[in-house]
Amino acid sequence: MPEITKRRVTMTSYVARPPAEPGGEPFIETHQAVDFVPVEILDLYVADAQARWQHVTVSDEPDAGPGGYDGATHIPDHLDHPDAGTTFPANEVN
Repeated sequence: MPEITKRRVTMTSYVARPPAEPGGEPFIETHQAVDFVPVEILDLYVADAQARWQHVTVSDEPDAGPGGYDGATHIPDHLDHPDAGTTFPANEVN
């Protein structure tokens, strides 16, 4: 079995919305995103995510994500990394 070299990163932020009716309770909206990040850029990715999101968690265990062991990997454009903006194609399964 191939080694998984990614971790699941879950990013969450909360936004308070005005009540639907005057005097009513405000509505709390949850925004969440999940990414599967190569361990080689994990620290950089998490530091960037923490500047953009209110809460960031990283899985303790490796997680290949929905693309599986052979899925494509994208390095986000906005990261300060030599491969930023690069998508590494999925591996062909033999």
